[in-house]
Amino acid sequence: MAERENDQQVHPPSIYNRRVYAAALTASFGGALFGFDNAFLGGTLALPAFRRQFHLEGVPQKQINDLSSNIVITFQAGCLLACFLATPIAETMGRRKAILIASTVFSVGAGLQLIGNLPSFYVGRFLTGLGVGPITVVAPIFLAEIAPATLRGRCIGFFEMMYQLGGLLGFWINYGASLHISREAGMQWRVPVSIQLPLVGLLFIGVIFLPETPRWLIKKDRIEEAEKTLSWIRKLPTEHQYLQNELTGIHAELRQELQQAGTANLSKRAYIRNLVRECMRPDMLRRISVGVITQLIGQLSGINGISVVGTSTGLFATGIYGVVKTITAFVAYYFIVDRFGRRTLLLVGCVIMTIALFTVGGYVQIARPTASDQAISSGGIAACAFIYIYVIGFVASFAGVPWILSSECVPLNIRATSATLGAAFQWLFNLVITKATPYMITSIGAGTFFFYGSCVVIGAIYVWFCVPETRGLPLEEISRAFGIELAPSNTQKETPKELNDVKELESV
Repeated sequence: MAERENDQQVHPPSIYNRRVYAAALTASFGGALFGFDNAFLGGTLALPAFRRQFHLEGVPQKQINDLSSNIVITFQAGCLLACFLATPIAETMGRRKAILIASTVFSVGAGLQLIGNLPSFYVGRFLTGLGVGPITVVAPIFLAEIAPATLRGRCIGFFEMMYQLGGLLGFWINYGASLHISREAGMQWRVPVSIQLPLVGLLFIGVIFLPETPRWLIKKDRIEEAEKTLSWIRKLPTEHQYLQNELTGIHAELRQELQQAGTANLSKRAYIRNLVRECMRPDMLRRISVGVITQLIGQLSGINGISVVGTSTGLFATGIYGVVKTITAFVAYYFIVDRFGRRTLLLVGCVIMTIALFTVGGYVQIARPTASDQAISSGGIAACAFIYIYVIGFVASFAGVPWILSSECVPLNIRATSATLGAAFQWLFNLVITKATPYMITSIGAGTFFFYGSCVVIGAIYVWFCVPETRGLPLEEISRAFGIELAPSNTQKETPKELNDVKELESV
């Protein structure tokens, strides 16, 4: 009882309120946009109405496959490029405006895809990539910067939950269109494509009503506005001790980081040089690398390539695949990530994926199944089951935890840079693995699964030795998890007058 009362004093019950959940769910809706756009395209390209509209009837399947691949690459290239554009926008204009700008670009791209010819479809996919890329960078940052420490994993985890829901919606929209809309009607392909517009519209309207993050406001010396915003999100008066302690921690970390970086009154070019120098500090490299390398491990587990191959062979040609992923994401990121920690999810995920990948690889090595097989054997059914087990292990770990780590492991002044690098590596290796896996399966067969399983084993070793547990720590105290102690921040609160002397970022 005494422990519970002490916890309520440290973390007042009012901070777990509807406002923080509403703000988190709104910003996380960008994940639904991301998931839908990743999921709907493959099914839409297979619709008879799409093939007729784009003069693909009677075209050899190889040519259609190349077209599909090129459209996917165009989208991913836009995402990768936009990740790097997101950093200056998020730093100078704010997290909220960055999402609004990205949503606007996305809506233009979605509209162009409805024109009905290949050139406009390509341009539209590239623009939707330019819209999705910044959202994958900025939305997790926004979520990290508004969430209470004890809910941060869950709030950033909403992004992954929404991603899976968006993917599920993408499948069922295509399925419904193929069943209930005539193959002779252009609406059969336009309906799935047009769903992008109401989705991005909901995100745009919702974000309009969100406040800017208090941490970004403090970084820009908008102290009074930051205090009011944090008071509203936490549902506490500005004089409450919990709120004062949180503000003090933000002020102290920002002041110390800026002093270490030596960025006072610098030009933009000099600021960028100092930012690069700051990111290259050994202690900062380690903190940035946690998000980047866990994203890399997730992609090297083969998830996108295996999913693509599975879809093309009919293994995942049902909504069950999406349902399994969505339920897994909800359980992992709503109930587990803030209770048992990030490391626990990553390590358990590594164990599950390793067992599943080596089991499937062993089956392929022994049975040597081919696409021409008329019936699936009992061993094949078991292998399919292990593919689903593998997916559960991935979604519960490397699908969502790297986004959390990229957004929380680094200090405020380089948070956008860290998130950008994490997202960029995700998009780059997403593209590489998606393209490489079909060729790997053709040339080395079972070795593909052994290769990905070995990458997961190496990833588990990295997580065990290099990834600290950040669960429950305030953003400003996560440096302690990396063995770095900041100067005491809760002994005396800096006043707005004192903080107005810190003008390091005004010129950026």
